[in-house]
Formats: sequence, structure tokens, C-alpha cells
Amino acid sequence: MNSTTDTVKRSSVIVKLAVGVSVIGTMVFGTPGIAQRAVKGERNTYTITLRVYDYSHAGQKALREAEGEAGRILAQAGVIAHWTDCPTRHADVERYPGCTGAASGTEYTLLLLSSSMAAVQEKSPDALGNASDCENGACIARVYYDRIEKLAGGDSVPSYVLAGRVMAREVGQLLIGVTYRSRSGILSASWTHQQLGLLASPEIVFSSTEANAMKTRLAEREQAAAMRLAQADAHQLKQPR
Repeated sequence: MNSTTDTVKRSSVIVKLAVGVSVIGTMVFGTPGIAQRAVKGERNTYTITLRVYDYSHAGQKALREAEGEAGRILAQAGVIAHWTDCPTRHADVERYPGCTGAASGTEYTLLLLSSSMAAVQEKSPDALGNASDCENGACIARVYYDRIEKLAGGDSVPSYVLAGRVMAREVGQLLIGVTYRSRSGILSASWTHQQLGLLASPEIVFSSTEANAMKTRLAEREQAAAMRLAQADAHQLKQPR
């Protein structure tokens, strides 16, 4: 067990999970009104696409296993994730047609970052990931894979399980909004050592309120995208032929 893990385990809180590039106060039940906007009769599931950029070089096997864990957690909340591999070198862009062009209203970016990249993105050395505020146009979730590898193992979960849980958490933070806070569960500001164990699965899930909030946001983004498409079609029809 490395010294970082030993130090962290002696504390009642072992990891800090950053929830955005700008933090706006602590909120227990989320962004005002977000839960209230989730209404009865809404769709049970929504599908999103995640463009994955593996700058940490985790490898295909580890990445697929982590995506499986993250996908399982998101699916429990009614969010079905489709994963798209994207290039980390400009020279390879043409080989990844699914990663070209602007992201649609149901596409999000997930970055797996190395230690050096994480140090630039995040001031806290204990943070395992963060998310950018979609309201500002940058729907990006970041996962610090090298830090996760150092923390995982021993009596904690395997690295792919922990990576998947962090991936699900940061994607959830993207969908709900970076100002959302919870005192427990997957979106709590920190996870205890016990929550990192193999038996923590019941705790590392989204609450029904959080699931409804994610689906409400996804519905809003779909409606906005459909409106933009309709406006573009209407504009084309007005053009002289």
C-alpha cells in the first residue's frame, strides 16, 4: 500500500471528488428547483453518447471494464451510456469519424487524464475527477486515472471498479449541474474508505431524486436540440431556390 493511501486511510474522509471548475457553495438537495422539475410520467430512460479520450493510456481492457461499471451505475438511474473511443493525437482524427464535428445535445466528453494533466486541472491532490458546467457550454467530465490506480487495490476495489465509479459520478455531475451537492451516496463531496470497498455498491448509486434530475436535464437538452433543428429547417425553407 503506497504512502498516499496510508495517509488517506487514517482520515475519516479519504478522497475529495471535485465537482467542477467553479464551485458555488454547498447545496444539500441540489440546484434550486431541479428536483421539482422532474414530473410524473416522464420517460424511464434516456440515452447519451460519451466521447472518451484516454490520455492516461489506461488500455482497452481496463477502459472497457471501467465503462462497464460506470454504465451499470448510470443505467440504474435510467441513463443509458454509449461509449465512443476518440483519438488523443491529431494525426488519428480521420480514423475516428464518431468524434468529429460539434457534439450534439446528447453527446458529452469524458477525459481520462494522467498525473501531470490532473495537476494542471485540479488543485487538490486527493481529487479523482471533476466536471465542467454544461450551462457554460463545456460538457466535459475528467477522471484522473493515474491517481485512481494508486488508490485502488489492497482492501479497496480494483482500479477499474473505482475508475468506473468516478466516471459515473462525474458524468452524473455533468447532467445534474456542478453546483449540486449531496451529503451521502455517489454525489457526496467525499467518499470514505468504507465506501471504496467491494461491498459499497449499494452506496455508490444515484438517488431517485438525482436520477429524476438527470433525466429532467436530458429532456430539456433534447427539446432545445429539436428546437434548434426545427429553426434551421425553417430557415432553409425560406432561402430562395
